[in-house]
Parts: sequence; C-alpha cells; structure tokens
Amino acid sequence: MTRKQKIAIGLGILLGMAIAIASYFLYCPSPTAGLFPPPPNTKTRTIYFVQHEWHSGLAWAQRGENFGTEEWKDAPYVEVGWGDRQFYFAGDQSIPSMLRAVFIPSASVMHVASFADAPEKFFKFPVLRIELSEAGFQNLFAYVKQTFAVNEKGDRLAAIGKGQYGVSNFYAAVPRYFSAFNCNTWAAEALRNAGVSVCPNRAVLAKNLGEQLQHQ
Repeated sequence: MTRKQKIAIGLGILLGMAIAIASYFLYCPSPTAGLFPPPPNTKTRTIYFVQHEWHSGLAWAQRGENFGTEEWKDAPYVEVGWGDRQFYFAGDQSIPSMLRAVFIPSASVMHVASFADAPEKFFKFPVLRIELSEAGFQNLFAYVKQTFAVNEKGDRLAAIGKGQYGVSNFYAAVPRYFSAFNCNTWAAEALRNAGVSVCPNRAVLAKNLGEQLQHQ
C-alpha cells in the first residue's frame, strides 16, 4: 500500500467519524404528540428544571406519587437527579475520576431530595417552571421511576447513602453513565417523554438543556 493510499484511508476514516458525530448531535427524536403544551382546559402539573452548575435536576410538588416509604415521601416538594456513582455519590472529583466518567461507561446513582419551600426559594441555582399535561407528567414520572435499580421482585433497592441537601438519599440506578448519556441528557430524555420538544443529544451540559427549555 502506497503512502497516498494510507493517507486516503486515514482521511476517509476521519471523515466517516466526523459524519457520525455530526449525525448524532443533529438527530432529534420527536416527542409524543399532544402532550405539550397541555391542551386547553385539561389538568396540568408544574415541574421545575433546576440548572445546577454542571448538573440538571427535576423537581415537582408531590401529590401522592412517590418512590418508596422514605421519610421524604410526604414532603411538599421533591427533586430527582441522576449521575455517575463515583463522582456524584462518592464525591471523587479528582482528574482521573472525571476522565473515567467521560470516557468509560460506569455505574450510576439516583439522588432524591425533599424540601418544604418552593424550588425557586430552596435552590440558589436558576430554576425554570414548566407546565406539563397530567399525562405528560405521568410519562416523566414513569421514566424517572424505571431508572432506579430493582431486585428480582421488581422492588426498588434500599438507599445506599445520605444525599447532598434537604432530606435526601442516594440509590443505585440501572443505566450506565457515559459522556454521551449523562445527567443532563437523562433529564432531557425525561422531559422528552413528557412531550417537551428538547433534543437530548444536544443537552450535554446543563446550560444546553436550559437554553432549549427557554425557547419552548
């Protein structure tokens, strides 16, 4: 094989990779039609997108639905978030830990926090209100619920540790965390299930998702 042929093959591979990456970020799956915005004169539910510095959280006022019998089950508000187990739960923010979270699929956790004040008052981060249809909210709730790891009977596993704020806990989760499917794309996927027109592939950062939601 000549040097020119090797260069041509290399350029072809790079071009193919560029096209694949561009296609990934350009692809935007359509949400379920008829859920968002809520149809007129229908029951709605308000949720809150919490834009932490690098992390996305979803909060809402509880109305009977819960994830278990923990002490936060009757709290006025609850917030959920998903992330890398070592970085998010264990608090290992070293450079090797961050690089591993970016490049190597790894175990994940769910964080559930409860509090009495409205999210706009409780959090010091930007909070965006989103009005969902009741059906859209139930889809979002089902998506969140299926993220928890369960035992052979289908019951959610017990908490693995205390959470970061409010009355909160960490729980084992089932998806593998990866840079292309991280805490922000997870939140975007939850919202897409609720009918919100967001593109998870374009929500790698919390601010990316926040910008999409501001244009709804």
